[in-house]
Amino acid sequence: MDNFVLHIKTKFVFGKGEFDHLSQYAKTLGKKALVVTGKRFAKESGLLDKALKQLEDSGIEAVVFSEVEPNPESDTVDRGGKLARENHVDFVIAIGGGSVIDAAKMIKVVAVTERPCWDYFERPPKATIDKPTLPLLTVVTVAATGSELDSSCVITNTETRDKRGFFSSKIYPDISIIDPLLTLSTPKKQTIDGVVDMFTHIFESYLSSKASAPVSDGISEVLMKEAMKYGEIAFNDLQNVEARENLSWISSLALSQIPSAGRNGPFPIHGLEHPISGLYHISHGRGLAIILPSFLYHTKEIHTERLKKLGKALFSTDSPSKSIERLVHYLKKVEAFESLKQYGIKKEDLKKFAKMVLADEGKDFVAAREPLSEETILKIYETAYDYKDMFKNA
Repeated sequence: MDNFVLHIKTKFVFGKGEFDHLSQYAKTLGKKALVVTGKRFAKESGLLDKALKQLEDSGIEAVVFSEVEPNPESDTVDRGGKLARENHVDFVIAIGGGSVIDAAKMIKVVAVTERPCWDYFERPPKATIDKPTLPLLTVVTVAATGSELDSSCVITNTETRDKRGFFSSKIYPDISIIDPLLTLSTPKKQTIDGVVDMFTHIFESYLSSKASAPVSDGISEVLMKEAMKYGEIAFNDLQNVEARENLSWISSLALSQIPSAGRNGPFPIHGLEHPISGLYHISHGRGLAIILPSFLYHTKEIHTERLKKLGKALFSTDSPSKSIERLVHYLKKVEAFESLKQYGIKKEDLKKFAKMVLADEGKDFVAAREPLSEETILKIYETAYDYKDMFKNA
């Protein structure tokens, strides 16, 4: 096993109806909040009004920032940080999915440091967080990214369209409320995109690490299997509360460091997806679903033993090829096996994707179980551009 330090500072509040206790937890963090949401859902669903009423009844003043877009942008984060600073808020509340929470994580930094958000995402970074940031409370409305229980966020540069991740123990949420009932209105496609995202979070280090960590492997296998099971149930019955509960818990655990403890490994599939959703308006989870089959097809040889292990645990086969086919079969069942071409992505941008992912890595290869060259990366994009008859029997 690899050595590891597991320090999750977030207080985790999980259960049906826990949103109704928002103000109880909010008042432990401050007296004036910046409430961060997306542009539509929190307002149109009435969730924002319910939150503001709770805060008002508890004597907490609120300033609303409802400007976060999917794949949140650096300019948006900077505006949110400025608004927080000018209104002298003393904590931040994020109500939404991973995009809203990721934006809020950096808003709470920018509010204090007064530096442009992207300074922290440069390679190498232009700045590090050298002072305490504002406390953060999150209310999760989509089971997907697991941002509510981890120390990372992903932001897209408004001008260059580079999409990059940032990691720091200083951006952990202080409190996260996960009320599975809030996810019941998540549409079918977004639900499955979330399932693919959480599955891939678990799958990445399972696939790419060379460490021997049988306990973590077992935890990962169960979580991946249950994500697929309850994802399919939710796909066929969006109001299934049991499925929503389990997906919410799996999503949070996926990036909590618990499944990967003792097994360090890079996240190449996420790295390859980031340029796609950075340049085009496509959800991160859907981008992962598109890239995943091609990635496994072109890296099967370096992942043979891990795919055998995955196959035995999830698909009752020790054949790497059949494991890939059965994963594709699952994606087909939940209507997630698609191509880049279907989303209007220009073929000439594939080379640009490859250049962008290498720039993010800061190297001439992408870290995986074995380094991936620019040539291999481009092949992965080219296959995912139009699968044609590939996997037709899956």
